[in-house]
Order: sequence, then structure tokens, then C-alpha cells
Amino acid sequence: MSAQRDRGVVAFPRGKRSPSPRSDNRIFIKEYDHIIFVCTIVLVAVGLIMVLSASYYSALHTGNLFGLFRTQAFGAALGFVGMVIAATVNYKLVSRFSSWLYLASCVLLAYTALFGREVNGARRWIEIGPVSFQPSELAKVAVILVLAVYINQDKDRVNNLKGLLGYAALTIIPIILVLWGRNLSTAIIIAAISFILLFLSSPYFWRFIAGAAALVGAGIAFLLIDYHFLSGFRGRRFAIWQRPFDDPLGMGFQTVQSLFAIGSGGLFGRGLGNSMQKRYYLPEAQNDFIFAIIIEELGLFGGAIILLLFGILIWRGMRAAATARSTLGTLIAAGVTTMIAVQVIINVGVVTNTIPNTGIPMPFISYGGTSISVMMVAVGLLLNVSRHQKT
Repeated sequence: MSAQRDRGVVAFPRGKRSPSPRSDNRIFIKEYDHIIFVCTIVLVAVGLIMVLSASYYSALHTGNLFGLFRTQAFGAALGFVGMVIAATVNYKLVSRFSSWLYLASCVLLAYTALFGREVNGARRWIEIGPVSFQPSELAKVAVILVLAVYINQDKDRVNNLKGLLGYAALTIIPIILVLWGRNLSTAIIIAAISFILLFLSSPYFWRFIAGAAALVGAGIAFLLIDYHFLSGFRGRRFAIWQRPFDDPLGMGFQTVQSLFAIGSGGLFGRGLGNSMQKRYYLPEAQNDFIFAIIIEELGLFGGAIILLLFGILIWRGMRAAATARSTLGTLIAAGVTTMIAVQVIINVGVVTNTIPNTGIPMPFISYGGTSISVMMVAVGLLLNVSRHQKT
């Protein structure tokens, strides 16, 4: 008996009853995960509103009241188009260009480290006329794709030394380049993505636990040595994280003002637009510390709603990875979900002084045209994987 497949529907001759899809474990193409889509759109909408609110006083100073909002809205619109395309074109076709995307991102990272615009000692931006671009955002997606393809080509290669060294090289090159531009937060995200994808692809569970513990221990040891013996910037930042009120007008200023914003928000906040800390107290309130303004204006309740939306998005992303029809789809979905989760965890940790201060935007919400555009395209890949599932 012959069967024809059309978008996941198996057709049988008339008079014959088709078997249940779940009984033969066939792979079906279905609609994308609407929950992922809705959560993303809501977070983007909240981000646009909060960028307009948080940037109000700084925009008054420049005389361009809606300048930052327009930039964010343009980035969101561009990201929406990219998200639709990424969700429509089969991710296997997209993955064919992973090597070129990875190479381009590495070249752009090197150029940024050498000639990019310097802000507070870090080089993260390339400026072309009135347009600025942050290559590190593109690099995160490029790393997800190239590592997923690398593992998918030979699923056992990460279990031997030669394959593992190749995997490590693909991870370390962009990490070195972003560290060259003094972008520690992106290096942490790339390392986390690489670790999770390797963890999912290898059966040696305890080796990864031991390796992760060793890396964390080495990082803490570096910070302590840097502070006590080298008097380095990272060490000082680590020290001020423990006691921010010891230097409230210096390195602890931003953290102290963030804590003031969170503390004054209460349960339901001061009301949308009524933040006091955005009035030149909390520097760049629309960027990495926008979550503090959200809690100040919308309260603990508003902040909890935002985190709930992220939690649902991450849960659905993990589900898409677990039910993907191929190893490639599983790894892409896991990489994108890891990227979102790690950024949320680090951003909230920094804003609440749970972890040392390192600049990283909150996905979909913090100001940044490059960040929101690339993040929405990454969600498009996640939606794409969610359409191709085992039943």
C-alpha cells in the first residue's frame, strides 16, 4: 500500500483506515508554537513601552524625545521580518550557511576589537555613518548554528580527542575575539551555549560536572588574584559587588542606584512613567538596568510577570528541543533557549546585585537595535524547529 505525504498528512486509499500518527512515530510538520510567538511579541511590546519610559529624561536632554524609541521600534520591525523568514525557511537550509556566518562574525569581531567605537574602555560597536552595529550579537547565533552543524555531521566526534579539539577551537576563537574587545558577558554566553550543546551530545555526564566546577573555581581564583595581587579592573568590580555601599559614588554607583529603584518600587510600583531613578540617577537606565526601572514603576508584581513570560518562553523552547525531529533541530533549539535563559539570569542577577556587574541586555526589552533584531531572528529559528517535531 503506497502513501503520500503532504505537510505531515499521510493519505491512504479510500476504504482503508489510516493508522494513528503516534502509533508509527512518523514525523509531521505542524504549525509553529504559538506560545513562543505570543510570549516574544508581548516581551517586545513591553520593551518598547519601557524604553520610551526609561529614556524619557535623557531624551529631553538631547532634544529628541522619541529618538531611542524610534531606533528600538525599527529594530523590532526589522527583527519581526527576520523572525518570520527564519521561521518559514527550513532550518536545515539555514544551517548550510553556518560556516560563512561564523567566519563573517569572527572577521567583524576582530575589526570591532581593532577599530570599533570605544565606550568605557570596551569596543563593541561598528559605526557606518548614522548606523551602528554590534557584531557580538550576531556571533552568538553564528556559534549556535556552527556548533550544531559540527555535532550533527558526526554525532560521535565530540567523544574523541580530535573532534573535541575542533569543537573547542570553534568555541574559543570568538571568545578570544570578544574578550579582546573587553566584552566579558558575551564570552560567558558563548561559553554557556557551547557547554550545553556539548553536554547534550555526550554521554559523559560526570565529566561535564567536574569540568564546570573546575571552570567556576578557576574564574573565582582569577578574580581573587586579580584583586589582591594585580589590582585589576575585574578584581575591583568583584570586590565592590560584595560591598557596593563602600563606594556609592564610584564603582558601586550604578548598583546602588539600581537597588534604590528596586526598593522603592514596592509591590505594585510607582506607576508607569513615574520612576525617580531614571531622572539622571541610574546611568543608561534604558539599557542593561531597565529591569530595575520596570520594578520601580510596575513593582514586584510587574517584574514577576516579566520573569513568568521568560519562564514560559524558556520552557517552550526546551520542549521544542526535546521533541525536534532531528539532532540538528534539537541542538539549534537548545542553543537559542540557552542564549535567552543565560542572558535573563545574568541581567537579573546584575540588576539585583546577586552577581558582579557585567554589561548584558535583557532580551527583547533593553534598548539596542542589534540585540532585539538578532534575538527575534533567533526566536524565528526556534519557531522553525517547533514546526518539525516527532509525534
